[in-house]
Amino acid sequence: MAERSNVGALRGNPIANFGRLKRELKALPISMAAAVASESAPGLTARTRSAFSSRVNVYGDARPEGVNGGPLTLERSGKTRDNLQFVSNGRVVRAVLGTPYAKYLIGKYKVLPNGAMPVEWARYLSGLVHRARGVT
Repeated sequence: MAERSNVGALRGNPIANFGRLKRELKALPISMAAAVASESAPGLTARTRSAFSSRVNVYGDARPEGVNGGPLTLERSGKTRDNLQFVSNGRVVRAVLGTPYAKYLIGKYKVLPNGAMPVEWARYLSGLVHRARGVT
């Protein structure tokens, strides 16, 4: 089972969920926050699509088996995977689902983080924020 960063905030991890990311971006100067947001959106989209195509959720956990006992794939036409992306608008980063049923895939198969942020994502976003602040 993959690590989750739900307790990472208690150990000095500045970004453990999307609410924390939002607060971190608001604390930065507007131009700096916009740069972090625009840089993070493609990286988060790539991580989401990679997990979607690799038959694991964004936390790295394997999806359950399908009805026939084989591996479960969420791709019938590829529309959800291709339209699932993160976009930045100013200093706000948000997910674009693209299909009406994508919200059910978030809850059932965790195609996007729901609550705690995956550790890999938290490290990536923390690195972007620290780099924007000039902290190494």
